[in-house]
Amino acid sequence: MRTLLLAFAVLLFGVACHPKPATYERGDQTPTTAMQNIPIPSGWDIVRCESEGRVVPAANDRGFVAIRENQIGGNTGCNAFGGDWSAKDGRMEVPGVMATKMYCEDAADQERVVLGLLNGTVACSLQDDGSLILMDGTTKVHLRRNDERLK
Repeated sequence: MRTLLLAFAVLLFGVACHPKPATYERGDQTPTTAMQNIPIPSGWDIVRCESEGRVVPAANDRGFVAIRENQIGGNTGCNAFGGDWSAKDGRMEVPGVMATKMYCEDAADQERVVLGLLNGTVACSLQDDGSLILMDGTTKVHLRRNDERLK
């Protein structure tokens, strides 16, 4: 039974670490041309989240997003997550991500924002300073490039 449980946990973790694609806008670029400027693969540390006008600073240094060809994954600051993405109309379509299910009080708000955002259409904005913002109507996740997260 332990072997089966361990095998399932390893499989779940492996699937959860798969990253997704992104759409990015910079300045006056259209989403389609901006998306071409986003490096794939790339790793990004979570700097802060915004949801419905409320700012949620990074809970700890474990939170990151890794974007690979048609995959997105990372860590919410507590749980590993992963799923697929595709480009549609210059945006990232994320049909949802799978995540491990530990509870971490310090990262609960950040996790809610990140996992909520990665379920549907996500716009991306590559900033002049090299940072990246993933967003939908009321939510933003601010990211700083860190390709060490791809390892």
